[in-house]
Amino acid sequence: MRNKNYPLYETTVFEDFRIMTENVAKKYPDRVAFSYKKDPRDTETVKVTYSEARDFIRDIGTELISMGFRDKHVALTGETSYEWISSYFSLMSVGAVVVPIDKDLPADDIIGIMNFAECEAVLYSPLVEDKIDQIREKVPTLKSFVCLGRTDKDYSVSIHDVAKQGGEKYRNGDNSYYDYKIDTERMATIVFTSGTTGKGKGVMLSQKNIVSDTTQGMYLFAITPKTMSVLPPHHTYGSTVNFVGHFAQGSEIYISSGLKYFMNEVKEQKPQHLVLVPLFVETMHKRIWQNAEKTGKAGLLRKMIKLSNLLRKCGIDLRRKLFKSIHDNFGGKLEMIICGGASLNQDIIDFFEAIGITILNGYGITECAPLVSCNRNKYQKKGSVGIPILGEQIKIRDPDENGEGEICVKGPNVMLGYYKDPEATAQAFDEEGYFRTGD
Repeated sequence: MRNKNYPLYETTVFEDFRIMTENVAKKYPDRVAFSYKKDPRDTETVKVTYSEARDFIRDIGTELISMGFRDKHVALTGETSYEWISSYFSLMSVGAVVVPIDKDLPADDIIGIMNFAECEAVLYSPLVEDKIDQIREKVPTLKSFVCLGRTDKDYSVSIHDVAKQGGEKYRNGDNSYYDYKIDTERMATIVFTSGTTGKGKGVMLSQKNIVSDTTQGMYLFAITPKTMSVLPPHHTYGSTVNFVGHFAQGSEIYISSGLKYFMNEVKEQKPQHLVLVPLFVETMHKRIWQNAEKTGKAGLLRKMIKLSNLLRKCGIDLRRKLFKSIHDNFGGKLEMIICGGASLNQDIIDFFEAIGITILNGYGITECAPLVSCNRNKYQKKGSVGIPILGEQIKIRDPDENGEGEICVKGPNVMLGYYKDPEATAQAFDEEGYFRTGD
């Protein structure tokens, strides 16, 4: 689809996480911000409005300040949940340095990261409580433990008790959450690029990095009213694009119960768009063809795709009618998939476009918070990862005869550097101040 010159989309501009939560809560107080199921087998979906989410984030933040979390390095580990996202926003809003950690890492790797990052507190999911039992004696700096659910551990406190106490303080006149002046250029998070400190690096990002990446990226593509969150929360692709970007725009974010339930949830929750990595898209593509083969309709599907493509060349778009059964399996409203994290086969992109689901392929890297470029809703170029986000400069280093070389990036979304590694930081930038991606 080629329409290079169509205008930029309207987006929400904000300077920091606290302003973001306040702005969207004032603009859409009764709109659903998060939805989820307490148990995957439940028929009822819990819905949290933007004003309720703002209050929860504020109350957590008020109590965290009282607990001395300001300026502390705080580990955050667990599956994606309302509590994880709210805690992430709260920590950002009170001046803590967030250290997101993959919950599936072995305890020894988590210990290594926490010690290297000098974590003084940890917020964790009940699913990793057994690991916390192993970890807490081996990270001498750890003083505070907050469980993102219920806990009976004498060394820990529940995030809901934290919010309750913070809410009482706020209602009694404690305005510390709003009084704190956020420095958007200081280190706000340390994101490790792989499991252990021996293999990966701690990428230091500021709120300015994350916020600029979000706001400047959202000009490129339109966000629909409802999406789903299934990506790991400790990656910047999940946290920046899926959480921050969609929350700031007032979308409903349905929090998936996990990979096992994802396809059924898509059908039930009826999202208009998804944010995925290629593996998910490839799995969806594979299932469509497996079902077609199983029902003896693979040949018919191929013919319908050819017919649909021919009709579109004549300006006739019947894709949602021709492929209604496929769309129904995805809830009937899915229009778009934002895909990044790795390369996606162009044939798969073409297939989904043929049946009426646009895939916006993009490129990003943790050191750029992460979005660097993305295709647009009405302008995609085959074999391309799109155009740069606003305010960003890109150059190709040492191009060959085909113009291919190393991608180098400069802009407000580029990291502060690598934690405790000035040598690697210096090597990561060229003489003109461009970050060398290595890609």
